[in-house]
Amino acid sequence: MTHRSVEALIGRLATDPTLRGRFIEDPARILRELKEAGYELTPVEIEALASTSGDAIHSFADSLDRRIRRAVVNGESNATKE
Repeated sequence: MTHRSVEALIGRLATDPTLRGRFIEDPARILRELKEAGYELTPVEIEALASTSGDAIHSFADSLDRRIRRAVVNGESNATKE
């Protein structure tokens, strides 16, 4: 079920500032990498995610309680890369 991958990816973009920054810089590359890593995304989902406003992603991420956001230390998020 690909919609689960969309939900997981949106969650990661909202909580992982390193991934979010890389995604905003080059969404096509990041989506390709995530698809190769096992995210099931249809062409329509890839197009829709790639066209999502970076400002909207930042705004959503900033609205989350800091306790559920990943911290960035030395330019890398503190979570293991998936």
